Amino acid sequence: MSEQDEYLRRGEGGDAELVVARAGLAHRQAALVAALVDGGPVPEGFDPAQVRIQAEGLAAKRRDTVARVAPELAAILGEAYHPLFRRYAAQHRQTGGYRADARAFAEWALAHEAATPWRGALGQWLRPADERRPRRRWGIR
Repeated sequence: MSEQDEYLRRGEGGDAELVVARAGLAHRQAALVAALVDGGPVPEGFDPAQVRIQAEGLAAKRRDTVARVAPELAAILGEAYHPLFRRYAAQHRQTGGYRADARAFAEWALAHEAATPWRGALGQWLRPADERRPRRRWGIR
């Protein structure tokens, strides 16, 4: 059960107006989150310019945090890091932690950018040599 469902259930058996108010609030919150992180339409009652500024700030925070947890990734991509991450973030909501986001971003960049000078280094970062080599166990080849 989602947090939203749990929140709405707390009102069951109680005041019907409270249940309706909670449902309305939950709907508006979901619409605002969609506008902030998924590029959805700005809900009525919110200033579109302010929502856009906040959305850009959240995307920049995500980009910068990914660069902090995976500095090699930002170094490999160099000047391409910021515009590539912006394109990636516009298409992909963060679903895991920042390390998982960094890996998903790197995989996305390899799949969507063909002839780039950083392609080999990025592939190597994703799959280091020790992961590509089969491991020997108990000294048996």
